[in-house]
Amino acid sequence: MKRALVVVLLVAGVGVVVARIQTPPLPNGVRLTAGDAPSNAVERGRLVYRRYGCATCHGVDGKGGFPNQNAETDGKVPAVIYVAEGYTDRELRQRLLDGTPTVGKADAKGPRPPYRMPGWRAQMTDREVDDLVQYLKSLYPKSAGEKWR
Repeated sequence: MKRALVVVLLVAGVGVVVARIQTPPLPNGVRLTAGDAPSNAVERGRLVYRRYGCATCHGVDGKGGFPNQNAETDGKVPAVIYVAEGYTDRELRQRLLDGTPTVGKADAKGPRPPYRMPGWRAQMTDREVDDLVQYLKSLYPKSAGEKWR
């Protein structure tokens, strides 16, 4: 089911629709009882990735691909399998908490990409964020590390 975010601007008390932005479908949450949670941070992080719907845009395997018109990342939501290359744990944690307020345009004269990553500060616990960081780092392909040697 597709959802849309409608941005309304109030002008002299009258609502005027400014933009209608398509949003990805809501994720199917995965909830665990305390006894079901894995003891391993990477496995807990995998469950956090599923629970918060990260796969909706970044893909079940973290390879991205959800269309994001005119995004500088080839018009798609970026993959997360290479975050270990570009972020320290602290930087990645901050990105998860703050989100991505703007997404760069492939064509400066084109439309603003409709999707951006929300910040999860108000939704995720500290442990969930830490576990998600470990999971995302674990997605880094082993063969990719070899090319940098």
